[in-house]
Amino acid sequence: MSRALGPRAPVTSSAAAPGWIVLGCCWAVPGLALIPWAGARIAAALAGGHVAGFGFAFCADLAARRTRAAWPGVPTAVVLTCTAVIAAVIAVAAAAVWVKAAPRLFHAADDPVAALHRGRRQHAPMTLPAVAERAVHLRPSLAGKPPGQLAENDAGMLLGDMLRPGQPPGPALYSDWRDTEIDIMGPGAGKTTARAIPLTLAAPGPAVATSNKPDLWAATHALRARRGPVWLFDPCAICSQPQSFWVDILAGVNRVEPANRLASHFVLTVEDPSRRELWGPAAQTLLSCLFLAAASSGRTLNDVALWLDQPAMPAPAGLLQKAGFTTLASSLIGTQNGAPETRDGIFETARTAAKALRDGEVIRWVTPQPGLPSFSPAGLLRSTGTLYLLSESLSYAAPLIAAVADRVIRTGIRLAQMAGGRLDPPVPVVLDEAANICRIADLPNLYSYLGSHGLNPVVILQSYEQGEVVWGQAGMAALWGAATVKLIGAGVDSPRLARDMATLVGQHDVPVRSITLGESRGASENISLRRQDILEPADIAALEQGLALLRTSGHRPALLKLRNWFTGPQAAQIQAEVDRSLQLIQAGAAERGEEP
Repeated sequence: MSRALGPRAPVTSSAAAPGWIVLGCCWAVPGLALIPWAGARIAAALAGGHVAGFGFAFCADLAARRTRAAWPGVPTAVVLTCTAVIAAVIAVAAAAVWVKAAPRLFHAADDPVAALHRGRRQHAPMTLPAVAERAVHLRPSLAGKPPGQLAENDAGMLLGDMLRPGQPPGPALYSDWRDTEIDIMGPGAGKTTARAIPLTLAAPGPAVATSNKPDLWAATHALRARRGPVWLFDPCAICSQPQSFWVDILAGVNRVEPANRLASHFVLTVEDPSRRELWGPAAQTLLSCLFLAAASSGRTLNDVALWLDQPAMPAPAGLLQKAGFTTLASSLIGTQNGAPETRDGIFETARTAAKALRDGEVIRWVTPQPGLPSFSPAGLLRSTGTLYLLSESLSYAAPLIAAVADRVIRTGIRLAQMAGGRLDPPVPVVLDEAANICRIADLPNLYSYLGSHGLNPVVILQSYEQGEVVWGQAGMAALWGAATVKLIGAGVDSPRLARDMATLVGQHDVPVRSITLGESRGASENISLRRQDILEPADIAALEQGLALLRTSGHRPALLKLRNWFTGPQAAQIQAEVDRSLQLIQAGAAERGEEP
């Protein structure tokens, strides 16, 4: 018979279990009587006196409370003291044995927690001491510091507490500063409360966070402001706070590649359910031309919006030629002079993609504003500040959110290269609702090396298919494969993902008891092994709220209990900040004249 995979069969599943239970009950009474007899023998050795040998006579005297007959000449008080000490030692030893033995004795034969748990060393590289030791080597600012003295926020990013059979959750598992992460969780599964908010608060240096609701900003901005400056990029006025800066997303657009990358953020917001992309590539090329024309001539996005409304305007092509981009200028002229049906389709797609440029309230955030400073990504990354990027799902501002986040990431890569390879302190980039409000076109490619630069992205999605809508099947597969940490939370309603994860979690052998009734031999019992999935797809789809399945590179899967901010040590403090932030939002909305 092949060796069983997964947890050992519980002792209680054995056919001999009833016999051992009866035998244990029979020995319980004399076993309990043996404790006071041992206490009396020790007391006799200390205080003098005599104790008869252990047997029925001693047990009878003890039951009848004939202490003078049980231990003649030995002070009863000393006997009781010695007995209490022995009982305490036995109780401590029994408790320790119970902690070890209980999971094996009473877990269900097909318990997935028992099947996934293979001992303490299984996930030892992800515990705090291990990630702290790696952090000392990854971060020059921590060189020479004892790993045991590092705070958990300096060592890595908390994932959750590992579930163990028959024991409280623990130890806590962390990702280190080389990891990139994808979280897939349904609504109400803790995307914000257990991931986005704790990760933003715990960032040891600068942090970038996106959201489509005010709760992330409300819970964290005041606490983060104590550590460094806070920037709130909120073109949709979700938090109803006054604008305090503007972002020049045309900065750095001095070549064709940056212009094309900026245009991709806009085109990616154009819905194309059939994935035909009839006008998408051409519209992206058109926007690349217009962005580069504006950036190279010192113009703004207001000029780009004007050029989109006037397809025949020769100004952008002339500006490109003047700046030396003759090939791109020729391409723009060809588009402008093409067949009217084709030209109109390209320009209309480009106008749809760049609809944010037509909203006066939105475009204020990406064009120069008198009296307001321009946001500096390098300034953020050299500080301990926090950048919040807020937008409503698939609203006008979504491409701007992606453009700003991408610019920060690109700046971080360049600063890391100038610093010798890595940013220190590292920068968590928490992209909540990434598929809706932060569609960075080449994010799958970036994921393969961001962790090595000290940029630690955490993309939070509601489903795997949501990522395919944005990046396509190949792009989402690349993003999934490049992520070194994957968390699957509650509410995931994707049969394909559940099946794939069930396959990756693996199988184990479960003992199956069968009873055969025969005429000659009577009843006979057999135990066989049945191979089955540790977690069925239905089990993954039905994960409880607050639990998550962890899949990491180089380690076996584990079930985690997530830590929500409202159950942590800062809960009262965060709640107080949330209440104050809600008052700020209400006051801001009233000042803006907004009505419910």
